[in-house]
Amino acid sequence: MGTLLMLTVGTNPLPVWVALHHLKDNLPTPLHVRLVHTKETKPERDRLLVWSREAFSIDTIETVSGNPATVRNDIIQNLLHNLPDNTTHLHVHYTGGTKVMCVETVAAAESIKIVLSLQNMDIETSYLDPRADAGATLIDRNGNVLVSDTRKGVEPWLQRIAELNGFELGPFPYEYWDELGDNLTRNCPAPNTLIGEQLAKGRTALNSGRHLTPELLEYGAYAAFQDALVDISRECPDRNNYRLFHKVYVRRANVSDASVKPFELDVVAVLGYQIVVVSCTLASDHATVKHKGMEAILRMRQLGGVEARAIVLCRASQKAQQLIQAELKEATGHANLSLEIWGKDTWYHLQHTFHHYVRTAFGWT
Repeated sequence: MGTLLMLTVGTNPLPVWVALHHLKDNLPTPLHVRLVHTKETKPERDRLLVWSREAFSIDTIETVSGNPATVRNDIIQNLLHNLPDNTTHLHVHYTGGTKVMCVETVAAAESIKIVLSLQNMDIETSYLDPRADAGATLIDRNGNVLVSDTRKGVEPWLQRIAELNGFELGPFPYEYWDELGDNLTRNCPAPNTLIGEQLAKGRTALNSGRHLTPELLEYGAYAAFQDALVDISRECPDRNNYRLFHKVYVRRANVSDASVKPFELDVVAVLGYQIVVVSCTLASDHATVKHKGMEAILRMRQLGGVEARAIVLCRASQKAQQLIQAELKEATGHANLSLEIWGKDTWYHLQHTFHHYVRTAFGWT
């Protein structure tokens, strides 16, 4: 017995890695993995290989995009000459790639079964359904749920998330010109975790509302988020796969020019493979908070992909929060914005607000 697992690769490789991570425990062994990609998605294929090769026997098929007959023929020819010995299961997972690639990969597998007279070879398919608030579900062709929440059982590794999406984290140097025309270098450090004294200062500053600086607001947000996650993990022991970071510097991977400007995230929570970005500002005016929201949407999706979420913690009034969120929905064209604006009314019970958010909107239960 053995399984050939074929995964179609598109421009979003993180869900493909997630599917591979879970399918390896659900399919008959030995397991051989084959990535189906096009010339345009070779970078995504390469990043998947880096994060998967140590754990699996893995190879690739390159085809073209858009021409169904060519896609099917490329895969048929590959399987005719490279079907692993003793393959009794051929499983196609089609979260990534185009619809044509997905359909023709399955069709090629069915053709091979007939051509090679492999009556005893089972052909199975699966996909990730990201629509549920409680995490993406892994489902087979018959509608059976293989994994109800694919965030469970995934180590919260921010570096893997960043690199699969084509970014890298600090430390790295950043060269820039200041207002006087001097060429300076700034060292952007690795993601930081806060210690007890910093957390205590943040809690105190939020509770009092006095002498609050941008840094103390970030400390307070980090502390409240961490306290909420600790409480939830006590209630649900299988929800302990999370990590928090402060001051996360991010830039495109493989940048040879140190003058390429990175972006900075105030607080990042990693829950399994999903991230929440918390952008902190003491501003209350409409324009600044809305700008922060637009920036948070862009950065969360760059770093964490389509399932990432973001929060802007600010001083906006409740009325302004609702108005800004509505404007951002209209501006981005996303009914499900994956971004929330939290004003000063949340500061004094911020841990409870995070707890409610994680348990409901985020489905971390």
